[in-house]
Amino acid sequence: MAKHDIKSDPEESNRMWASASFVGVLIVIGLPLWWKTTEVYRVSLPYDKINSFDTDAHFITSELIVLANDEPTASEVAGLIEKAFEDSDVIKLTIKKQILSGALHSALDSVADDHEAVEEVGKTFDLKKHNTLYVVQRKPLFQDVWMDGERVALFRDAKAAPKLVQVLTNWVYQPEVLVGARGRVADTARQTRFPPDRGYHIALSVVHPAPSELKVDFQAGEAVEDYIGSFVDELSELHNFTLKSQWLHLLDFDFQAREVKDSSPWGRHFEVPPARLQQLLTALEERAATHVSELPTLNLALYAAPCRLAPLLVHAGDGNKVAAPVQAFMSPKWGGVVLGSPTEAECRAESPTWKPTTRLIMGTFIAQLRTLLGITDKESIEGALLEPLRSVTPRAWELDALLRIRTLEQLTSAERSLKSLARLLGEISNIVINDDVGAGINSAVDSIRVAAEQLAAGRLLDAYRTSQRAFLAAETAFMEPSLLALLYFPDDQKYAIYIPLFLPIMVPVILSLKNLFLWFQGKPIHKEDKEKTD
Repeated sequence: MAKHDIKSDPEESNRMWASASFVGVLIVIGLPLWWKTTEVYRVSLPYDKINSFDTDAHFITSELIVLANDEPTASEVAGLIEKAFEDSDVIKLTIKKQILSGALHSALDSVADDHEAVEEVGKTFDLKKHNTLYVVQRKPLFQDVWMDGERVALFRDAKAAPKLVQVLTNWVYQPEVLVGARGRVADTARQTRFPPDRGYHIALSVVHPAPSELKVDFQAGEAVEDYIGSFVDELSELHNFTLKSQWLHLLDFDFQAREVKDSSPWGRHFEVPPARLQQLLTALEERAATHVSELPTLNLALYAAPCRLAPLLVHAGDGNKVAAPVQAFMSPKWGGVVLGSPTEAECRAESPTWKPTTRLIMGTFIAQLRTLLGITDKESIEGALLEPLRSVTPRAWELDALLRIRTLEQLTSAERSLKSLARLLGEISNIVINDDVGAGINSAVDSIRVAAEQLAAGRLLDAYRTSQRAFLAAETAFMEPSLLALLYFPDDQKYAIYIPLFLPIMVPVILSLKNLFLWFQGKPIHKEDKEKTD
């Protein structure tokens, strides 16, 4: 009877249904709406694939074709090469053996010049194919192994096989450099070369500290186009380059050089302390204004020393002067500097004018660019001859080596960027991942997988291009400014803002739940509880 009387009271029923409606709206609509509008938006990411990346598992398959006069020689040479590289986990050689045709055998033995022999090989085989090297026997060689700029290594006979293995290891494939490219600890070559990027800006600065004392006759713009332009044209498959030349006048740097008497026509020279060379780079950096480019800048500087400081000589750390026709030094991941000095005769003229030897100056800059871009120096091997460069363009097999290095660098860099981003997302819960960033990350993950498959299949140029897409997508995602949108709005601040808003509302709601529960059960409501509900 009591239960019926309580629920039959219209005023009490209206109040309780109003309370129930308010609680329902708050719990069913209010709380989910608040939770949804305050959550951090994150698209779905392939965390399992990212965490499974293994940078040490990447390897490159390369094709090597042995062309010999007879089957025993081909088998012996191919077997020794295969044995030398069988334990390498970074370079896998696919070795094929062929017997030279009668016509090619006769041509290789009859031509007098080794370059003509390579041309004969090029008439039969495609020497333009990336990632393929031809090892060809040629009896009339003056050394065990001979190489020039083409993808051909000439060897004399089976006894030259050990030297050939040494040439392939130290010059052509360089497994240690490849391991360094994919490793966490940078080796000497990686510490020197510029990190991978979509392109580079090359700036040649002619530093003229004393225009009133010395005139410099040097066509910087033409030199850049003729020499550096020809060099980077051959690297267009790897990077985009922009070239620039400029003159920096009145940059009179104090070398603190010490005058030393000698037997030269000058009767003296000025010795530059090694510590001052790095400070010269700082002065050049301030004036060169190369930071205006969004691309990494390779700096090249020609410093024209006035007659009162000529000749300037660079001294090594042991106190001995550098014996070279051009005085120059290089700074890793920055660029190179040439210290140019006029001759004694040029300074004796009524109007002193220095005309640099363009070929020597630009040849030095090209040598520095080769190292800065990743083309390593080749140590001499007794019994093997590496033909000197006849032009500024890199050798074809050096281009392949650079493609291998850059592909591994870009792959490992992309994987580490994605791993770092995934770890960061796990540690900081309020980083936003929008659709564009998510698409970039997924694209990078897919490109990494495809590039690894292309490397394993020996498709080097395709693998490089795919790895570059992966690298750029991963770098873009990692540096995306939208990741920082809520970085300085952590959860404790979010609750500190919303709790004062919801707490005054929630207190009477929570207190009214008891009365609602009693009313639905038909039990009497105490007077004090009724007052709280009201």
